[in-house]
Amino acid sequence: MTTPAVDTIEAAARWTSSQIKDWSPRWRENLAEWLEPSLALVGDAEWGGQFRDMVQLPIQDPLAWANRRVELADGHWAIVGIRFRGQDIEKPFVDVLATSLAPNPEGIAALSAVLAHFDDFSPLCLRVNLPSPDERFLTLADSVVDAGNATPDLLIVARPVAEMLDQPLAHRYDDVKLERCDPERAAQRVAAIYAELTPSRPQLDQWATPADANSLADAAEEGLLFDILVGGTSAGIVAAEREDAYGFTGFCMQEIVIDSAHRGQQIGIAALQRLCREVPANPNDLLWGHIHPDNVPSLRNAQESGRKVVTAHVWVTPSGYSGMPE
Repeated sequence: MTTPAVDTIEAAARWTSSQIKDWSPRWRENLAEWLEPSLALVGDAEWGGQFRDMVQLPIQDPLAWANRRVELADGHWAIVGIRFRGQDIEKPFVDVLATSLAPNPEGIAALSAVLAHFDDFSPLCLRVNLPSPDERFLTLADSVVDAGNATPDLLIVARPVAEMLDQPLAHRYDDVKLERCDPERAAQRVAAIYAELTPSRPQLDQWATPADANSLADAAEEGLLFDILVGGTSAGIVAAEREDAYGFTGFCMQEIVIDSAHRGQQIGIAALQRLCREVPANPNDLLWGHIHPDNVPSLRNAQESGRKVVTAHVWVTPSGYSGMPE
């Protein structure tokens, strides 16, 4: 593995949440390891060609598809790449992987210059990973992006497993048991619960997609794919797998769904507390996941189980760009 350049890591460190730094003593090394695969793709024509062939848009130059370093004003730079939300070619955006600009409203405004470098793709906006995703910060960002806007895409919620084990137990904790299951059966159960939810949450497909058997296979191999049982009856599915990100190490939630018969009874919180007792965590490992800010039930469940919002992916749309549709 090639270690990212020191200046790149120092720049990325400025965009790393102070909470992550407090929780993860090796956050700098973890951050470098997490960034390395994306940074290795800067100027990678072979990977760019593969990406081009998969997406199949009439933009032939493979380097246009590869991650790239863009030089900005006043000696600043950004490492960025073209992406498509939900693999939808109608939703292109520019992802900011690292930048020498500061994580403040002025820095965010200056980042908008990268969009012009991807004009062939007609990007809708850019996406940054904010270390302080509070409402005050987003309001400030709005004020300097030339009549544009900044809106959160996904919140990253996390907490050290050791701290979650110290949380008060949910009142239904003793009623909930976890039983390992296979990916195919779990995927069928997940799909059925999502279908059940859709009429009451019509925007669900914009917040989350049901985990399929392939995406649950790693969790199953790690022994972290479970049927949630209440009184011996299936109430839903919970799954996690080891994934280190954002400067911390830990376990990413792959799925947690509760059926209508058991929703609103703290079953999800109890299941998460049971899951924390199953993960083979090291002392500094976190349990974490991505949650759309409009997915209020999932966000409430995460926070009531002890996790906190530590950072966020944010859409930044300068004046003249249409922005990511809801």
